[in-house]
Amino acid sequence: MRREADKSLDQKKSKSIPNMKPGPGGYYPGMPAPGMELARAYVPIQRLGQLYTPAQALETGTLFPELYRPYPY
Repeated sequence: MRREADKSLDQKKSKSIPNMKPGPGGYYPGMPAPGMELARAYVPIQRLGQLYTPAQALETGTLFPELYRPYPY
């Protein structure tokens, strides 16, 4: 049994997302699940230490060697 608040929420969503049908539970594809975080950033505290040269920084995508983490090929 669905609550009235859920029905009213579905009506609001259907107006804001035209031409899209809700999936099971009234959620639209691509919507985050209730209570779930989209992402969490992890930013380590760092002290200014070694720096790449400008050419190396452009090649690696960072000025700081401590932050360089290449993906394995």
